[in-house]
Amino acid sequence: MPRYDLMHWSQRVRDQQAARANVPPTPYPSVPSVRPSAKPRATRPKPPKDEDAEYLLRLCRDGRLFEVQAWVAAGKSLAVPPHYRQTPLRVALDTGFHSLIEFLLQHETEQAAKDEVVSQACWKSQYAVMELALRYGASIHAVSFQDVIETWNRDLALRFLERGADPVTNAPFARAFKQRIKGELGIFLDCKRARPDLADDLQEQADIALRQACQDDDVKWVSLLMWLGANPRSKGLTTDDLDTPGAQEDPSYHQSALQIACGSRKPEILRRLKPDPAIDDLRELVAAASSFSTTPETVAYLISLGADINDQPSGGSTALDSCLRQFGWRESVLDAPYPYYQRATVPVARLTGSLDALRSLLARGARWIPAGPSISDVRKALYRLDAQAVAAVVDLLRGSTACDDEILKELVRTPKMRSLLAAAKRSADAQIDPKGRSRRR
Repeated sequence: MPRYDLMHWSQRVRDQQAARANVPPTPYPSVPSVRPSAKPRATRPKPPKDEDAEYLLRLCRDGRLFEVQAWVAAGKSLAVPPHYRQTPLRVALDTGFHSLIEFLLQHETEQAAKDEVVSQACWKSQYAVMELALRYGASIHAVSFQDVIETWNRDLALRFLERGADPVTNAPFARAFKQRIKGELGIFLDCKRARPDLADDLQEQADIALRQACQDDDVKWVSLLMWLGANPRSKGLTTDDLDTPGAQEDPSYHQSALQIACGSRKPEILRRLKPDPAIDDLRELVAAASSFSTTPETVAYLISLGADINDQPSGGSTALDSCLRQFGWRESVLDAPYPYYQRATVPVARLTGSLDALRSLLARGARWIPAGPSISDVRKALYRLDAQAVAAVVDLLRGSTACDDEILKELVRTPKMRSLLAAAKRSADAQIDPKGRSRRR
């Protein structure tokens, strides 16, 4: 009996029709499975071995210098067929046999092969081989001068400078200083003495490195670069911005080390740079101290130098306006555990730094005169906080002379702000019994 559950429905219909007509059913046609023939893979003929090349490479691999010399004396070539990946020079570099490398360089005729020795030797930290290749005609531009600096070998760097290496293009010193290796300080001083014609270009690289050290909050390297002669007042890019498209033409990227230090988390960096009220624009520095990471000590230090906390033409404070607009950003984003995008509200207990900064600015008489979308930005910043934290900020503003009542009313006019303040009030009332005593023990 046929298995209709394994057949196509059309075959079952045909069988039923044939049974009615007393006609024997036709067998279900089987469709042979035809696999497409796989395209044969093109076989590449294996290049033949060259017995002379194999023997020469074996001599170099074993370091048999005298036999290699005898090979050349017999008039045989040191070249191998082009399909060979290894060459006598590459094999000799792997062995590190100085005399064999020198002999092969003496008889090398291709410039590219000599240049390859310099780059490979730099990568393998074979500095004596690099000097050897230069002596026998390798190009000084086979490796970038930044790679030479990062060998931390003063003698080798000086050899490259004497042969005409370029210590300016692509700011090699500024990039190398980011590695934070003291050895490059000596190389920089050697370069200044050897190339006095490049003093201005080298000074610019030191200034770039100083701005980067301030941005990285690296107190030690700020001190070292100041000792090196970097200028904290020159404006320009940091090392990280050198490869940013359009940064050179964008004025917002051009800052001085003093301005960057005003936004540092470490106030001692600004003190190391020694701002002078006689030559520095304190108004500009106060405006730069409006970063979310600016510490109250930094603002207090600028005020002690004679800066006006209310630096805006309207009489408002840029630092206070920025502090409010970025309030809680450090705690909710920068210091928050990953992933911060879960947007959990920040409790008042975690807002120690932001609240200290706000209290410091208010205690020094900072005024908040918002302009444009400032109030809306402050409101959005406060939405990142819990109800108690929002109430703490509003109470601080209400208890000071920083802003008028109309500004406060505009700040808390939205339903969400009113609900947060109401929740904070209910929470505070819940902690007090009818006799005015706290329920907490």
